[in-house]
Amino acid sequence: MDESVGSVDSVPKVVVCPGCEREVPNGAIYCPYCCGDDGRDGATRRGGFIGGLCGLMVGGVLAAIWSTVVGPERATWGVTFGVVVACMATGMMWGMLRQRGRR
Repeated sequence: MDESVGSVDSVPKVVVCPGCEREVPNGAIYCPYCCGDDGRDGATRRGGFIGGLCGLMVGGVLAAIWSTVVGPERATWGVTFGVVVACMATGMMWGMLRQRGRR
């Protein structure tokens, strides 16, 4: 029977971060490579930024498709801009919540 199964030595000293796949000390709350020195708040801000950029791109594509479908004479600036802003805000919230949920 293997004696090291229940021993303290079987606990790994490092674990692999699922985000960047680098080794971090076991027990670290945040990866110093992904989250930096500012930890969870920095990760949440970065998640919101990346989500906002993705939402901006999706909103731009949706606004372009909508403008093409309804025609240039019916596509108003306010609705087109509203679609882009709504998608960007949704992307920011999604990115922040997604990062906030990671542990």
